[in-house]
Amino acid sequence: MPAAGFVLDVRLIPAEPKLVELVHDQLDQGPTERLKGLLDSGSPACRDGLRAAAAAGDLAVLVGPVAAALSGAPQRPGSGRVDLLVPEVHREVSPIVSWLSALSPLAWSGRPQERSCASAGVGDGQLTVRWVATGIEDVVAVCDRAHPVLLNKEDAGLVRLALVEDLTDLAEHSPWSEDALYRAGLRAVLASGRYSSRKAREERLELA
Repeated sequence: MPAAGFVLDVRLIPAEPKLVELVHDQLDQGPTERLKGLLDSGSPACRDGLRAAAAAGDLAVLVGPVAAALSGAPQRPGSGRVDLLVPEVHREVSPIVSWLSALSPLAWSGRPQERSCASAGVGDGQLTVRWVATGIEDVVAVCDRAHPVLLNKEDAGLVRLALVEDLTDLAEHSPWSEDALYRAGLRAVLASGRYSSRKAREERLELA
């Protein structure tokens, strides 16, 4: 399926009809209601993570369960931990270096599948930074075709959200077991007939 001038290789696995119905329910709501409805009491912690993600600017892209929930996947996004993908080529770029320094201390995972992953506590939330994506050849392209979601807080700004096709591909190849929980939901978003791979308009995200 073409997206922003790129050709994405997404395996077409039939979506469960019940999940497609749930996706329609999610897409009938704005992104704020989607996320808050799935997280319940976990939304303030997720908000703190999203604020930290917004500070990364254009050099990082929101992926993982929270990104899936914002895109319409009906599964609860775990604890609301925010996952960011930062291309390796951007790792030494000054804005990212400054941003990472502000997140100190970063805890690097010792598990083999997470050697290129670090996490930090941000307020009540948790932020994870990934440098590589298993099975994805061009992480920079994933970031280039991401689209902005506008957070409705003056101190938050924009986060960049990976396309649903890319989120699906990332989940299919991910070594993280929790990513398997929302793969079917992303396939249902693609099957809903209500998703366009074209860059979406900016959506206001009100996280009070």
